[in-house]
Amino acid sequence: MPRGREDLLHYAGLAALFVLALAVPFAFGTLSILGSMGVFLLLLSWSISWRRQGGDTLAGVRDRSAWLFWGMAGVIAILIPIIAGTSYFLAVMVTFLIYLSWNVMWGLVLGTAGLQSFATVAVAGISAYVAGYLSVELGKSGNLACVGGGERILGVPVFQWWVAIPVAVLVGLIVGFIISLPAIRLRGIYFALLTIGLVELARAYVVQDKCNFGGGQGLYGASSFIPESIAGDLAGYQLAYVAAAGLAALALIIYWRVNYGRLGLLLRTARESEPVAEVLGTDIVRARLWVFLISSAVLGGAGGFYIAYYGSISPSFFNFSTVLFLFSMIMIGGINSPRGILVGTMLLMYVDKRFVDVDPPEARYVFIGLLLFVVTIVARDGLISIPDQIRRRRGVQGRGTNPEGDPPEDVGAIEQEAHMPPGSRPEPS
Repeated sequence: MPRGREDLLHYAGLAALFVLALAVPFAFGTLSILGSMGVFLLLLSWSISWRRQGGDTLAGVRDRSAWLFWGMAGVIAILIPIIAGTSYFLAVMVTFLIYLSWNVMWGLVLGTAGLQSFATVAVAGISAYVAGYLSVELGKSGNLACVGGGERILGVPVFQWWVAIPVAVLVGLIVGFIISLPAIRLRGIYFALLTIGLVELARAYVVQDKCNFGGGQGLYGASSFIPESIAGDLAGYQLAYVAAAGLAALALIIYWRVNYGRLGLLLRTARESEPVAEVLGTDIVRARLWVFLISSAVLGGAGGFYIAYYGSISPSFFNFSTVLFLFSMIMIGGINSPRGILVGTMLLMYVDKRFVDVDPPEARYVFIGLLLFVVTIVARDGLISIPDQIRRRRGVQGRGTNPEGDPPEDVGAIEQEAHMPPGSRPEPS
């Protein structure tokens, strides 16, 4: 079949799938669009991976494929509030976008830096609590017995949300630096256990501190970026959706800049062979420290956004079930790919909200656990990597008859480049 006709059929098929995904919520309810669009983006990514097997050039089609995937993701982000713009669904989407920003930064730590850290929730939560406490004490009338009535200058609160979010970024940076110090000496499971313990320590502390953080009831009354005149209305949720989309876009941009920049290149080299990286003069510890600090600062800002959106936070923020839920999202989607993180977050967010009313409520976590078990067995790098994994296996099987074929590690490196956004691939020296 001529290539032009093949391309036409390919894009026509994608267009038909997209229209079908748009029609799903009209038949199965508004919430189903989150799942249908997640499946569409997964199929789109698979389609791009399969077409790369047909001999497309690295410099041309792969760059266009990156634009195609993220361009369609942007179109979906614009269409979703138009098609399913109810207050409830927009609230779900805001939560999804906050989770996406956390997962992208966690993928940067786990995948790029190679640090087995579970401190994502701890960094975001501590930053949110500190920003919320200062907002309550200095910005508005306090809800706690030991908090005053708020400090004002010329009648204006001195600690509103636009101050709380930058402070949360700074707190996240400080907390990330403190957590990263043991990473110099601890490796693997020991560092993972340390960060898991930190999450539980943060939860236990805020439960006990009733004076500053409200104890088990949590902290509420913080300054919100949603004006009181539209809080709880559709307009308020639309504003929150736009702001959360900006947060997620910022997290993705930072991911690309770090993962596909010099730091990411150094750490991917170290991941393949630390002795070779050290011979080349790579300071692995410093590179990992920088990635951890960058991700912690963004997580702190996301925590500040959380408190500025909800205006409250409770100790349930630090529940270990939340940690496992977020971890399942990035593992099912693909820990080394922003595409996979996006798709995994969408699919599991849909599953969680779709079955939230099942009895008992914990049953949905059993399903998510089984899904994670199956995916980790079938696909080593998540659902997003299945076509590339099949291609690598075919390459290994074909080496006996094709002595000039690429070795598996070269194929893997080429496939990893396929996830780079346009213009982000490092120039050859």
